[in-house]
Amino acid sequence: MKRKRFLKTSILAGIGSQLQLNSELFKLFEFEDIKIENLLGLSQSHLKSEFILLEEDTFKAFSLMKSSALEDGITLKIVSGYRSFEQQKEIWEWKFKQLTKTKAPIQAISEIMTYSSIPGTSRHHWGTDIDLIDDSVIVPEGDLLLEKHYHGNAPFSKMKSWMEKNSSDFGFRLVYTRDDTRTGFNYEPWHYSYAPKAKLYLDLQSSEKYRKAWRNLEFKGKSYMTDSFMDSYFKNYGFGIHPSLMPS
Repeated sequence: MKRKRFLKTSILAGIGSQLQLNSELFKLFEFEDIKIENLLGLSQSHLKSEFILLEEDTFKAFSLMKSSALEDGITLKIVSGYRSFEQQKEIWEWKFKQLTKTKAPIQAISEIMTYSSIPGTSRHHWGTDIDLIDDSVIVPEGDLLLEKHYHGNAPFSKMKSWMEKNSSDFGFRLVYTRDDTRTGFNYEPWHYSYAPKAKLYLDLQSSEKYRKAWRNLEFKGKSYMTDSFMDSYFKNYGFGIHPSLMPS
């Protein structure tokens, strides 16, 4: 059996065995290892540290996928994996400060949410989500994570095609798809998530236990986020994802 085929078969078998477990028992078992602090970006206890911080199972699956891609001449490189609460807060507050110079706070918040998650809610806190480029090509100058770099004859278009064909074999799914019926964040052709673990994190993020902990966080603009605002945010943004990433 060729190595690439073996890698795919191995990871598929592992993913399949996970998904065939009784869903309720699986959730209870896994939640013992997922802490609210992990979801909020306040703890790295769930992460594996090597070339980049990722949730442990995500790291293993990505390593297999990267090896497979290399055989096809593509060098998958993560430019953003785990992101702490403090990092997300810094991104958020910088944008909030700039936008509120000319806009009302609630307008600024709405504009920031085009691409950026509210601190404490980002999928990147989980360590299951990755932003990818192809490091085997001459990368463009400036911001790498732009839609134009992933289509047509752009530098990362070959990688995008490879991911569309192969990523699900390793458990990864594009999060924010190009779909006019989808709500939430804009299309991101670079953002993938390891479905078997990310679904568990999203399920726990939907709990009142998580929401209670989130309310204790502090960052600029938070005072404008009422409970009804956050209900709408989680419904439209948290669940505005590829259906395969929704909790079962």
